[in-house]
Amino acid sequence: MYSLSSVFRFLAMLVFFGAFSSSFICISASAQDTEIEGISARIEEIEIKGTSELESSQILFLIESQVGDKLDRKTISRDIHSIYQMKLFEDVQAEVKELEGEESKEKSYQLLYRVRERPRLMEVKLEGVLLAESSVIEEEMTLLQYDPYDPEKISLNEQIILEHYRSEGYPRVSVISIIEDYEQDTENSGKRFRVVFKIDEKPRVYLTDIFVNGTKYFSELDIKRFILSSEIDCVSWANQSGLYREEMINQDLSMITQHYLKKGFIKIFIDKPEVTLIHNPDYSRVDVRIDVNEGDQYYTGKIKFSGDVLGDQNILKEGILLEEGEIYNPFLQNRDRSGISEIYHEQGYAFVRVIPETVIDEVKKIVDVNYRIVKGEKAYIGRLEIAGNVETRDHVIRREFEVQEEELFNGKKLMRSQQNINRLGFFQSGVVLERSPHEEEGNILDIITRLKESQTGTFQAQMGYSDFSGFSGGATISKGNLLGTGRTLRFSAQFAEQSVQQQFNATLIDPRIFDSQISGSIFTSRSKSTDSTELDRGIITENSYGFSLGMPLYFRDFRFATQVSALDRLFSLSGTDLFKRSVSPSLTYNTVNHPVFPSAGIKTSIRVIQTGTPFGGNIQLREYQFQYQQFWALNMDNTFILMAKGRMGLLQEQGYSPIPSEDRYRLGGIDSIRGHYYYNISGPYGTSEQSINIAYRVITDELGYTQIKTYDIRTVDLNSSELQELKSGGISERVFNLELLFPLSQDEKSFVRGLLFFDAGNVNAESRQYQLLGEEEPSFFDLRKSAGFGVRVITPMGVLRFEYGSKLDKRPSETPDRFEFTVSGLF
Repeated sequence: MYSLSSVFRFLAMLVFFGAFSSSFICISASAQDTEIEGISARIEEIEIKGTSELESSQILFLIESQVGDKLDRKTISRDIHSIYQMKLFEDVQAEVKELEGEESKEKSYQLLYRVRERPRLMEVKLEGVLLAESSVIEEEMTLLQYDPYDPEKISLNEQIILEHYRSEGYPRVSVISIIEDYEQDTENSGKRFRVVFKIDEKPRVYLTDIFVNGTKYFSELDIKRFILSSEIDCVSWANQSGLYREEMINQDLSMITQHYLKKGFIKIFIDKPEVTLIHNPDYSRVDVRIDVNEGDQYYTGKIKFSGDVLGDQNILKEGILLEEGEIYNPFLQNRDRSGISEIYHEQGYAFVRVIPETVIDEVKKIVDVNYRIVKGEKAYIGRLEIAGNVETRDHVIRREFEVQEEELFNGKKLMRSQQNINRLGFFQSGVVLERSPHEEEGNILDIITRLKESQTGTFQAQMGYSDFSGFSGGATISKGNLLGTGRTLRFSAQFAEQSVQQQFNATLIDPRIFDSQISGSIFTSRSKSTDSTELDRGIITENSYGFSLGMPLYFRDFRFATQVSALDRLFSLSGTDLFKRSVSPSLTYNTVNHPVFPSAGIKTSIRVIQTGTPFGGNIQLREYQFQYQQFWALNMDNTFILMAKGRMGLLQEQGYSPIPSEDRYRLGGIDSIRGHYYYNISGPYGTSEQSINIAYRVITDELGYTQIKTYDIRTVDLNSSELQELKSGGISERVFNLELLFPLSQDEKSFVRGLLFFDAGNVNAESRQYQLLGEEEPSFFDLRKSAGFGVRVITPMGVLRFEYGSKLDKRPSETPDRFEFTVSGLF
């Protein structure tokens, strides 16, 4: 017999779960969780009925009850709740059946979960869509075929449709959803339904006027410049300016408030905007009136520190941005708060709290600030965990950490670790190092690195035309983070119609050899070209190979490297082949935040290339190279980027070995001075200078035939030995580039960017050449200049560069400008 209390408990459980999950639960009387007459109940079988094998296996994985466990009402109740929370079923029942068998102290039962599936979605229809693209809306929706019936998800998709219309300037559109039965081909396929979204479209709403009242410090025009909304104008059809978006008006109020707060108006108040909607048959227009109460402007008073102050207060005060007597800026105050916290983080106080306490003097209009510091206890690093790396191996990321497990917490090292991972270029920007307190010890922090891998394999192509090489092109296949090891493998090939016939390169780079701080690379290349110099030595074949090693010096951003290389230059029409053996030590300082799309940092290097003695070969040469590049982000979103770049080079003869013509400096083209043809700036005896001084001579041969010969009028009085001293190209170069990148697209990452640039540079040959030609040797600041604009489109295969350069100092016989296209990384 069963006790009366057991029956009541059983009935109460049914009532509870009937109200909670709207499911009927059927548990037979034999499902007792207590022993009956010394016999306990054990689950022998678990069966799921009413759904597919796949979903049955999901249920078996989800529920707590397992074969061999004791039969327990509470566990079964939790199982029913868990199954219902899957949102796949509209009814869940649990049935318990005693299994027949031999008498024992333990009875066996079958636990059966009987489920009834929710209706499945078969079709989504959009009705009334005329002003928008149905396909675009469908891509944004989250409803999928065979989804179970879910009213919340359907309601969410109504909002998605409304948000799409609002973003396109249709705020008055309304949407209702209707559920319809779907005709089934078979009787046993279960319930099916379709969702019909009926859309009542209204005309587009344009923002025609924005009126701002009550402003004194900022003018109405100033406010219109820094808000997001804009009045309709003549180009609204192209950039959708002038569309009325309610959510954007709310953002505008926030931006106005922020600008006033930065200028010390801490009691700024903006009334709710007055919106006047005027309807027309084809469109509607809106006037927005914003009333601003600026209040008084406040200045910073005394700045103090209290609480757990470590060391001298003056040292803390030196690093803060707020200044006594200057305009009070709460945003600078927040930055100071973060800066003070970082100082304490560097000393292990990960839980430090910096509480700004302000006192406002209404008479003097000043704000006194006291930073109260509660340092808390010191923290230690627990586990270093990594999440999101699918291809990249863990050790490639771990070796970039400057903190180790079980050591004292250091916020500065943690920030540097984050920068190191970002600078790898393998992950999307925004790598996050989360701090999670340890479950058992509160002063231990687990560091979780959350990242998302970016595309590291690229295909780059370029093509162009120049007087030097005719039609030319090339392709580069590069795979960074090769097999998740952090190494880079790169192959490239180039061809040209006239000068360069073919060129092939292969490079393998390992930034951390055996996970050490030493980097290395090996490279090889082969090229064939036509000798375009005055020596006319036929086809030039070059084979080069070598390796390099590098390591940090003193601190992480300063590196020393050495490259060892060999080059064999073979001529088809000359027996004097050249063999170069070179060693080039270099020092590099690099703080650039991203290797491909930088927005901040400096990269500078000094290199000396010693060729010949004592390393062999038949060329004696020394070259000095200096490069400097810096990036500045001009806005908080890192979309306006200013870049300045300069490079200088100097070639020196060693012994009696002349400088090979192929190694002399020549400028021009998209990678040096735009607006000029490739290698067209090549000293006093270069191709462009010769074309300016060209003259024609008529020669009659022995047979009486006449021929027209060209010559440089500057060389008329020179003898043969002096003519041999004239060479194309320079022995020194300097190139300077200034660029401004800005967004042209409204997407988050600005995949289409505009470009304004200014280039300047020149080469100098030996002073003797200028004397022979009667020319004045250019000074350091005597430069060829160009300026222009361009568009860069970031695509999965690389960066498409469309750039137009115009010469600012055009000379006779030169073209005034040049358009170039290439696919490559950012310049």
